Amino acid sequence: MNKQIRSKAIAAGATIFWLIVWQIAAAVVNRGLLIPIPTPVSTAAALIRIMTDTESLTAVGLSVLRILAGFVCALIAGTILAVLSARFTLFRVLTAPLVQLIRAIPVASFTILLFLWVSRGKLPSTIAFFTVLPVVWANVESGITAADRELIEMARVFGMSGAKILREIILPGIRPYFASAVSSGIGFAWKSGVAAEVICRTQQSLGNLLWAGKSSIDYDEVFAVTLLIVLLSVLIQKAAMRMFRAGTREAAGRSGAAGNGVDRKAETAESTENGVVAGRHEREKEVSHDRI
Repeated sequence: MNKQIRSKAIAAGATIFWLIVWQIAAAVVNRGLLIPIPTPVSTAAALIRIMTDTESLTAVGLSVLRILAGFVCALIAGTILAVLSARFTLFRVLTAPLVQLIRAIPVASFTILLFLWVSRGKLPSTIAFFTVLPVVWANVESGITAADRELIEMARVFGMSGAKILREIILPGIRPYFASAVSSGIGFAWKSGVAAEVICRTQQSLGNLLWAGKSSIDYDEVFAVTLLIVLLSVLIQKAAMRMFRAGTREAAGRSGAAGNGVDRKAETAESTENGVVAGRHEREKEVSHDRI
């Protein structure tokens, strides 16, 4: 507990240090600039204005819904495709070039291409989906292929059902990989989704607030919206990771119990087999003695 408090205090101290550096640097540099660089104080004031304005709050809420919709759809689709890739080699070979292509295309190019067929309101969700999809796909597939095959085979030999093997052995092994995909995917979704909103000028969005601040040369608002995007990303990521850590700890306990159960069955079967062999040898000795 003391270590956690100390680490949080160090992080808070580092943040305060850089805020002071930012304030001093802006005060020095702004003397010779026509358009001043926003300071921490002016940025905080702009952030308060945004959070107290109904239209701005509506734009923030709609952006969150759009980006999270694409993110959740990518989680579902990426998991299904990962299962298919791990199960069928031909499917993995045929889809590998497509995944590499999606990874290689820049967000700006992808946004402009999809803008030809997708409406402005749906484009940020679509971009977030295609940005997160390869991340989830690769991570979940790695988790499936890394499963303990020997433990799975042993569980099958000793009568565990397929559903129980999936629940007690396979899913707990995949869960850390899935958590890693969620952690990195949220950041990618926010970056790509907001970039798409800026490029296609989606109405009532964080991206449009950025564009409006830039057009009106209100860089305090630009800094404030950027800070808000970062804060939302961090908060949602932390909330998701807390849920996954709790689920992982619970699943680890179940997996350990399942593995111990399989091991106990194996030990029982082995001892039974040894007893049968020993009894057979004793009978053979008795028969040989009677013959003599």
